Amino acid sequence: MIELEKLQSIIEELAPAKLGDKYDTPYFLRQPIKKIKKIGVCVDPTEYNLRIAIKDGVDLLLSHHPWHDQVEDILQKSQMGILVLHSSWNKAPEGNNATLARLLNLEEIIHEAEMVRGVTQMTLRDLLFCCQRVLKVPIIPYAGDLNANVNKVLIISGPGFAPIYKQQWDKYITQGCDTFLSSELGRYALSYLTRHKIKLIDLGHSVMARPGMEHLTYTLQTRLKDFECEVAFYPDLYAVNYQTASFYPGFES
Repeated sequence: MIELEKLQSIIEELAPAKLGDKYDTPYFLRQPIKKIKKIGVCVDPTEYNLRIAIKDGVDLLLSHHPWHDQVEDILQKSQMGILVLHSSWNKAPEGNNATLARLLNLEEIIHEAEMVRGVTQMTLRDLLFCCQRVLKVPIIPYAGDLNANVNKVLIISGPGFAPIYKQQWDKYITQGCDTFLSSELGRYALSYLTRHKIKLIDLGHSVMARPGMEHLTYTLQTRLKDFECEVAFYPDLYAVNYQTASFYPGFES
């Protein structure tokens, strides 16, 4: 069992609030009890994850993404709290982007906000296979010659193929990045970036966060072992890309 205040200090150490976007620092979607015996970790607070976590007796569910529907009908008979980490864990030194870059065996890794870049000596085909293995998915959308060599890779968490990232695309194209990994691949990004000879891999908005949330689970299991606090990962997630206009500033039509 761990006091909530102590747990919050550990989470702040792992995913500092100052790293998050100004509109997106960690917050409690629902306050938990003060003494935590069991923690759940998930990418998305899907109905399935919520119901199973409640059934398992989870006191606090750590979620990457927020919930955009009403939850009271599911949670009303439970005291389970929900803490949303989102951009703070994306940008953390051991967070989602860092974990993905490490598992893809990128070298010379550099962190810049929600972006990570590194180098590799794979072909696009090999990198695609590596993404499939790491993310445990059989099909991943891509654009580019599978036999082409990949040198400098850019990872953008979340909807990095959305048009509002064009300024960042141009910056990293100038720096020599030849392959972009992100999600929300649409016609504009496909047209613009392939015209600049950039190879593209759409990892999926939620799928690309799963390795980092699994790593957070393992990290907390290790850190909380002396507290005899159980930590479990709940793997259900949204398998399609988001309609991001409803919750990302600047996407309003």
